[in-house]
Amino acid sequence: MKFFKILFVALVAMIGFNSCSDDCDHNFIEHDFTQDIVGTWTFVEDDLAEAMVIKADGSFTTTGVMKGGSLYEEKGTIKVENNKVTLAFDGDKDTFEGRLEFVAGKSLSIVMFDDNDVRLTYDYCKEDLSDEIVGMWVCTETPSAEENDMLIMTYKADGTTSFSGYFYEADDFGANKEASYKVIGDLLIHKQPDIALEMGLVQYTAMKIKYTPNATTLGDIMSLNAYAKVGENYIETTTSWLRIKQYLELTGTYDYSSAYVSNAKGKDEDFTMLGHTFNMANINAGNFDMMFRSELFCVDLNTNTITQHFLPANGQDVAIEIPITVEGNKVTLDLSAENPAYRKVDMYMFQDADNSQLHMYMHTNDFINYFANMELYNLLASGEIDKTDAAAIEKVYTDMEARIESINVSFVFKARK
Repeated sequence: MKFFKILFVALVAMIGFNSCSDDCDHNFIEHDFTQDIVGTWTFVEDDLAEAMVIKADGSFTTTGVMKGGSLYEEKGTIKVENNKVTLAFDGDKDTFEGRLEFVAGKSLSIVMFDDNDVRLTYDYCKEDLSDEIVGMWVCTETPSAEENDMLIMTYKADGTTSFSGYFYEADDFGANKEASYKVIGDLLIHKQPDIALEMGLVQYTAMKIKYTPNATTLGDIMSLNAYAKVGENYIETTTSWLRIKQYLELTGTYDYSSAYVSNAKGKDEDFTMLGHTFNMANINAGNFDMMFRSELFCVDLNTNTITQHFLPANGQDVAIEIPITVEGNKVTLDLSAENPAYRKVDMYMFQDADNSQLHMYMHTNDFINYFANMELYNLLASGEIDKTDAAAIEKVYTDMEARIESINVSFVFKARK
């Protein structure tokens, strides 16, 4: 806000006319907007975004993100006289002036100009969206999305956030790393994880939120409005996010449908598991389709277990019942009761509104444990290693860790009708 200069913007007023005698008095009554401006006002445009919170005692706080991704906060006092807004910042001798203006489609706005004569229009926020944003959201269409890309954002009530999903080089841009966020009115400010800074991204980004509850039959929609720099210009971008159901209905049988894979990096060597050959340097969704369609053909779900059904070469149904614990959309698979050597696997599951589709999402470490658990189960069942041979069991996991550098994968199952 310190970059504002004195400006004068006309206030649009609607004046009505009545017929009366010549001695009739016509007095224009100036409206006092002092109480009307109490609340939160925000704007997002080009490389600047800001929220201004005005209290009834005339104090205000501005919080914003400037060019280069730096965060700032200023405090001061504000007053309105004859529709002129005067801002005085704490510690400053100068004051800054603006006007209240009726902006087409936006009702009453506070209008300022920056040092480059760029018009800054603060819109009034009718509600605080900090509670509405909490939860898990999914987006499949972004300005740079490719086929089968999917982003999953999780906003926690404690102000931490993370994003996951399957898209090109997800880990390099901070996927599965914890970051933080803050919502002021309808302004969302993200603090990026450190790894994003190493990639040359800015530390803070800001977006305006438009939240529409029950926007579709699938649930709530959150649209995020921001500006992206293309060459020397900024273009307005909007991404829409669907709120994932924040609980799981773990009942019924689900058949394997497809897999999404991205950010797969690993050792360029072939290895065989359950009769199928894999190479982590060029693995793709088709590799899992070939194995899972013939081997892991379905899962049975209930509150306390997930049962994976396999069809090995002899055609006999092999069912592996795995105890699970559920925390929101996080599901932990734990085979340690059968053998303490098995590792726990944390995966995130989500279903659509009618439970017809189930995603099972895993990141690198948990995918390694999941894949190694499958291999170990097969080796133990076939008698190739002994369940008391701790060194041989541990080698199954260390070999898998040596093969896989990173991977983001989601297995998709369809509810059996």
